[in-house]
Amino acid sequence: MELTLAELREGFRNGTLVFCLPAAHAEISSEFLDQFSERILKQDWRDVMACSHFRVPTLLNGEDSEDDLVASIEENYGADVSDLPGLPLWEVVRRCAVSAKN
Repeated sequence: MELTLAELREGFRNGTLVFCLPAAHAEISSEFLDQFSERILKQDWRDVMACSHFRVPTLLNGEDSEDDLVASIEENYGADVSDLPGLPLWEVVRRCAVSAKN
């Protein structure tokens, strides 16, 4: 079954679809993901999951360079993502979540 992007968005929002986080990231709250979306992704994380190959470079919105994204993550979360190119999105989220807890 193939869904359109609009159908995926609606399903994630109304709870008829679920996105399975990698097991190692089950402790990351929806609130944290929403905050990360606003601060870093500049779009809803659910939309990113529906459209991307789970690699951070695909998250660039055309306005920010990789250097800008690394700086923003460090400023907001204190997380080291200097190895950003090719880093899986969930690893970036995990590092930010760990730094935010400390």
